[in-house]
Amino acid sequence: MPGGQYYIPGSGVTGYKQATFTDPAIYNGDQELVNFDYLINSRHTLSGRWFYTNDPQIAPLGGQLPGAPNLPSFDNVNSVLKLTTIVTSSIVNEGRVSMQRNLSKTNAQTVPGVTNAGLGITPNVPGVDLPPPFSISASGFTILGAINNGTYSVTNQTQIADQISISRGRHTIRAGFEWERNSWPIVWSGTRGNFTVGSFNDLLVGGPQNTATGQPGNINQCLFCTRSAPQGIIHGYNAAGGSAYFQDDFKATSRLSLNFGVRWEYNGALTDKYGNLTQSWVSRIQAVPRPPSGPTTSGPGISQWVVPSNFISHYGQPPDGVLVNSNNTTERVGARLSNFGPRVGFAYQANSKIVVRGGTGIFFDRVGGDRIVYSVEQGNPYSATIDFNSFNDLSLASPFPATPVLGSFSSRYANFSPSCLANATLPGCTSNLNVPFLAEVLHTPVIRQYNLGFQYQFAQQWVLEAGFVGSSSINLMEQYHNNNTANLASAANPINGVTTNTTLNVLYRVPYLGYQAVGVRGTAFDAYANYQSMQVTVRKQLSHGLTFQGAYTWSKTMTVEYNNVANSNYAGDLGQQYGAATFSRPQRFVANYSYDLPFGTHAGVMQKVLGGWNLSGVTVVQGGSPMTIADQNAGTLFGTNGTSQAGFGRAQLAPGVTYADIATPGGVEARLGGASGGPGWFNKAAFIAPPALSPGGSTYYSVPGNSGQAQCAAANPGITCGTLFGNTGTGIIQGPGQFNFDISILKTTRIFENHTLQFRAEFFNAFNHPQFTNPNYGQGAIYALPNFAAGNFGQITSTSVNPRIIQLALKYIF
Repeated sequence: MPGGQYYIPGSGVTGYKQATFTDPAIYNGDQELVNFDYLINSRHTLSGRWFYTNDPQIAPLGGQLPGAPNLPSFDNVNSVLKLTTIVTSSIVNEGRVSMQRNLSKTNAQTVPGVTNAGLGITPNVPGVDLPPPFSISASGFTILGAINNGTYSVTNQTQIADQISISRGRHTIRAGFEWERNSWPIVWSGTRGNFTVGSFNDLLVGGPQNTATGQPGNINQCLFCTRSAPQGIIHGYNAAGGSAYFQDDFKATSRLSLNFGVRWEYNGALTDKYGNLTQSWVSRIQAVPRPPSGPTTSGPGISQWVVPSNFISHYGQPPDGVLVNSNNTTERVGARLSNFGPRVGFAYQANSKIVVRGGTGIFFDRVGGDRIVYSVEQGNPYSATIDFNSFNDLSLASPFPATPVLGSFSSRYANFSPSCLANATLPGCTSNLNVPFLAEVLHTPVIRQYNLGFQYQFAQQWVLEAGFVGSSSINLMEQYHNNNTANLASAANPINGVTTNTTLNVLYRVPYLGYQAVGVRGTAFDAYANYQSMQVTVRKQLSHGLTFQGAYTWSKTMTVEYNNVANSNYAGDLGQQYGAATFSRPQRFVANYSYDLPFGTHAGVMQKVLGGWNLSGVTVVQGGSPMTIADQNAGTLFGTNGTSQAGFGRAQLAPGVTYADIATPGGVEARLGGASGGPGWFNKAAFIAPPALSPGGSTYYSVPGNSGQAQCAAANPGITCGTLFGNTGTGIIQGPGQFNFDISILKTTRIFENHTLQFRAEFFNAFNHPQFTNPNYGQGAIYALPNFAAGNFGQITSTSVNPRIIQLALKYIF
């Protein structure tokens, strides 16, 4: 490295040492704005707006060791042209056309001079020189750069819309529509790879699994890994969308107002101008429950594949067995035309001081393209997904699987020879595919909202608001849902002829043969959630130079998802994953205020010095967010063990322990753990190794000092027993809360009649109070997913709020 230091710092011979790095990030922002208003005549007004931003950045660290900086750049254009027409004194029409263009570019993050050849790593495809990044879970950082070879992603959106407003008697009616077109030409490259290892030692060993003992390999997983041309996969995504609405605000009486409305939503399916939209349909996988015994190039072995109709114009007719869809999507049931959402509301003035309000409605949510792109970007034959989990035969020198190969439709097969049934990891036993896909039937997420509350003016210029706000949601998007978790077999309930359960026969106990246990990963619309809350607000209107608002929310948010994914324990059972949402803050108080400091009225220089001072700020006090506890050793018999989005097992509570025993005592700073001291956030004795299951079906539960696997091995000499899932739920303990003050001091000085000097001092985290993230939050975990089996379990190593930042500004207004 420049300066003579090593990229990976050494600890000498006296034990591990902690290394700290500081390297400032650089952010630049340029903005340009043009507005105009043109009065065509007394009835027509034309207005326009054009806004441009350019934001190049330099991020030297970002979870990486120094030496592989990220250099993102963002260019955005937002423009709109609107024509307002006064049709009559009671009818106004607004027509609008608009365009947005958002460009995102990144560099190929890498350590200078480091290549696959120099490290002795065989690349994914010839021509890929940059080495793969490795995320080290136990340490929470990544080395050797990032997954891509540099990205260039631009989205273009155009809209046309119109709204008409009519006031007639006691009715105010509004109706309108909007139609939009979205295009997203991108180049995706996952050819470098993206690996996760448990620890730095695992990286150095870099060995394959032990098929004799069922011990996983040192490389835990490769995620978002793609075999394609070295430069990546070229996509030209397009999607249309539209909406229309009607609303009537009706003044029923002098005290009662009613609101009635309905909104129609259309969210079009994704297409690709190049035909690069190959998918797998679960219904076509199900149609061939027992695939061929070896690789094929046509027929049932590739019948799971579906291509859009425009695929043929780019690649020719696909092999026999591949379905050509009837349109340019790969959806069996596309976007719905029946998304009508009614809503109704009311406001009733009970007396001069009390108003009661309420409402309910059905709303449809739009799923962003970035949420589904992974499921549609890696189809055959122009690319191939090569993701894998910890049960692999790969090494650091050769970390990529040899199949599937590029340029063909990956064949599905399963060989039922006795040797394969005993050990599915032997070469040629199964195709071991791993395929992300978008559900073949599209649904639109639905949110049913309801609220009831009141406003009460309890004193002059003081208002109290209180109410109940809730919602229930269905058809929520669920990313990468694992549809292929292995089941448990027995003599009474054999699975594909298998009657025992070992880690070596997992691939013959899965619902869909020929795929990994984490290999049928669909982005679907079957998740659900519920939200209930009490919300109280006290507001003071401006008087005596003071305005204030304080808002308190007590809420409960329950869902089956963990960071948009529902793959913990047995993924096929969504109900067992229902728990507190990771993003929720059950209790939250926010206060904002502005106070013109009363330094009196003076003349001359004293007024210039003492007048015009203002103090304002925002205070946030909130509880911690819920966490789920994982155990990477749980669930090996199901093939989904680990700590990744593809699947993980939850931890097992020790005998006699309840959720109330999980947290360690004391304040936050006394419980950080690790190098910061203290026991950590969790009581480690509250958890224990997962239960084990012998091939014959006997279950062994862990006790302190004697794991279930050890008991099983003692009772069954020469046999390696796999593990079951743990018994803990989701969202079972909260992390650290937050108590933050942001304060601003403003001094306004009038120099001349039309000239003013304004000085502003802003203090973010004004009292420099340390506020911490959840334990195990970092590069090595998904959304702060603490792993009981990791050495850093329960350690808090990062903050949720920056140390105090002081920002000064001086503005001259004339």
